Amino acid sequence: MTSVSRMAQIISSDLLRANVGFEDLITSVSLAFQASSGGKAQSGLITMFPADPRDQGDVYVKTGAVEGAAIFIVKVSPWFAVNVENGFPQGGFVAVFDAATGHTRAILDDQHYLSDIRTAAAGALAARMLAPRVVVTAAVLGAGVQAYWQIVALFHERPFRRILIWAREDEKARALATRLQGVLPAVDIEIVGEVEAAVRRADVLITATSAREPIVRGEWMKPGQHITAVGADDATKCELDALALNRARVFVDERQTALANGDVHRAVGRGEYEAQAIVGEIGEVLAGRVAGRRTADEITIAKFVGLGVQDLAAAQVAVEILDRQAGSLASS
Repeated sequence: MTSVSRMAQIISSDLLRANVGFEDLITSVSLAFQASSGGKAQSGLITMFPADPRDQGDVYVKTGAVEGAAIFIVKVSPWFAVNVENGFPQGGFVAVFDAATGHTRAILDDQHYLSDIRTAAAGALAARMLAPRVVVTAAVLGAGVQAYWQIVALFHERPFRRILIWAREDEKARALATRLQGVLPAVDIEIVGEVEAAVRRADVLITATSAREPIVRGEWMKPGQHITAVGADDATKCELDALALNRARVFVDERQTALANGDVHRAVGRGEYEAQAIVGEIGEVLAGRVAGRRTADEITIAKFVGLGVQDLAAAQVAVEILDRQAGSLASS
């Protein structure tokens, strides 16, 4: 993959899962966020709704390019409810192109895996810059793939003693608890029946649901709390009410993207939150241009929709890791 070829290499999701973890992406995703906030990146998004009814399936087509990068990418990322119901992986791939020639270098048949772990890397960065220094109790709303990854990423940055899990279906909450117990054996895991209880008890709250209406109310939040919200990733979804946004210092992955999707989009559109109230982008915090957490008592929110440059960062790391492995095998 280090030279131009007429035949693009197809890399399987199994190979990616075996060799690339979210920890590998943290530095690269940080640099991608900084490039985006510094005006040195391009991220595009087209959303399609091919399922009927439309909430049963969507497809995101994202693009990512960064000045000076050796590659650019186009990602096709489907999500269909039928796959969730049947326990099947979501489809999708990332096409990697040579930035100097436009030639296709590789097709990463990731089946959403790179999307999952690059979002986990973003969550780790949010925790690093915004979460309280000491986290005793974390909570997650939702029991899907991203609920798992965000908890693991949070623990990577802020080891905690207790995790609360809320989900609409008890069976899925229990399945998530079992999976987390396998990777976080020293953590106490508790399934809770009410969203309010989870929110009020959490030092750090993760929202990873497909909610169409807010499930987190600002009146439940407590001083010093941090929230990483990743579930509401299109214009139809919303997890946090306007009071939650108004009570917190809100950081986004990109202002334009946040204003077009999810919680911020909903609140601004209804005149319940001012776009100017967004404190900054996470890339500005990482670059030191905007302060992250300033005091122990303030409430912070990281609202992530997802950017194409994150996918570029993930693809670049994956290609580099696999290139190194191929070189090692060739020389052995």
